[in-house]
Amino acid sequence: DCVCHVGYYTAAPEIRDEQGRHGDCRSCPAGSECLRPDRATPAQPAGFYLKNTTEGWEVYQCTSMVACVASDDVVTRCGPNRDQDTLSCARCVDGYYQVKEECTVCPGGESSSLPLVGVLLGYLLLMGATYYICNSPVSRVATAYLSTSVSFGLLLTAVQSLSVLGQLSVQWVSPWSDIMEVLTLFAFDVELFQVECVVETSPMRRYLMRILIPSVTVMVFVCFYVASKAVCPMLNRPVWEWPKTVNS
Repeated sequence: DCVCHVGYYTAAPEIRDEQGRHGDCRSCPAGSECLRPDRATPAQPAGFYLKNTTEGWEVYQCTSMVACVASDDVVTRCGPNRDQDTLSCARCVDGYYQVKEECTVCPGGESSSLPLVGVLLGYLLLMGATYYICNSPVSRVATAYLSTSVSFGLLLTAVQSLSVLGQLSVQWVSPWSDIMEVLTLFAFDVELFQVECVVETSPMRRYLMRILIPSVTVMVFVCFYVASKAVCPMLNRPVWEWPKTVNS
């Protein structure tokens, strides 16, 4: 009884010729494993994701060894609490959100929006406070304020560059592990906001959220400027001025 050799799999195991031989033995794609003969599918090694298409099996590299696990039958392809049907196991199942390489249960259940709401409120308050701080009489002393702004910008850039080290697959020891976790806040890591507990996300959406933060900040200032025309007179406060809004 002839079967497909090592390095090959049977695309149609139910089809055999008159001698009982498989008629369609295909080479296992790069990134998969076929270490034994007579395979119906290629095996998935850890760190890779196998997807069956009409053209055959396609192999995708995963972001971590934890996300995609080794699978001999390509049924359980993803790590704990990950969506088996998402490409490269990039999404957690409902009720979980991704923190670094693991899927963690959402505090308060599947629809816990408290952390996200708290972050958004803090963000809006920070934008409003920035307008008044940047345009206060003390801040208008150009030399001292410019030096402070430049120094703070350089410090933030240095902290963000250092936070990149926390993305490496390195087992940081304490207290460096705690320091790296805090630094991710300055890298605009949306995973910390538990967005997946409120809305369905994907790696592309998380990436867009991160790079659109500066553009969204500009739009928030414009909205605050427009809203001040109606709200500030009711509170007996001066209306926001456009040059000062741009200066913020």
